[in-house]
Amino acid sequence: MKTISLKLEDRQIKLLDAVSRATRIPKSALIRKGVDLVLLQAREDIVTAELRREIDDLLNEDSKLLRRLSKA
Repeated sequence: MKTISLKLEDRQIKLLDAVSRATRIPKSALIRKGVDLVLLQAREDIVTAELRREIDDLLNEDSKLLRRLSKA
């Protein structure tokens, strides 16, 4: 794990403090969870459902071709 420095708005700090007190979860853990959520959302936006279907179709087609080749 590496240390980074970041700036938060006063509003964000107050809310983070409140959530940390209410949940007894350290602010650093809450921030890491927030980063994970942003990264997950970005990944989902990059790999759309349509793109996933296209990838699955290509993989299925490749699998069928490999089976045909193995029988030849």
